[in-house]
Amino acid sequence: MKRLISILLAVVMGMYFADILFAQHPGQSISEHPGKETMLSADKVIKGIKDHIDKVTKANAGYFPITDSEEGKDLRLKFIKVHEDKVSYIKKEDAYFACVDFKTDDGKTTYDIDFWMKKGIFGKLNVFQTKIHKKDGKPRFTYQDDEIAVCPK
Repeated sequence: MKRLISILLAVVMGMYFADILFAQHPGQSISEHPGKETMLSADKVIKGIKDHIDKVTKANAGYFPITDSEEGKDLRLKFIKVHEDKVSYIKKEDAYFACVDFKTDDGKTTYDIDFWMKKGIFGKLNVFQTKIHKKDGKPRFTYQDDEIAVCPK
């Protein structure tokens, strides 16, 4: 009987210490069930994109660097705003999308840049693609069924 009590006590103590060692922080989920969609709110997507932009601009003297491949030049842009009405979830990619306005340092040119983000470990959003969508309101491409379609020139 003593041996059984000792074994049970060891198992309970092991479970207790394992729970302490592997405790999860509130709001972070290590395991999600396959096939279960866990959509983030628009507010969380907006926060994720702002955090990303803040991190990049702090590392680049207050500017957001991006290459304009169409014009063949590197840009240094100032953040204006996230289009809060242009935040969406793209099921096919299991990704989130946000549209963001920037201006050139002289304030003369506005760029609309699209950001695609995916949830990484612990649900943190990571940007995996950025693309200049519009320059001064003129689109360079459009979307058709969540796919990029080139605009006729």
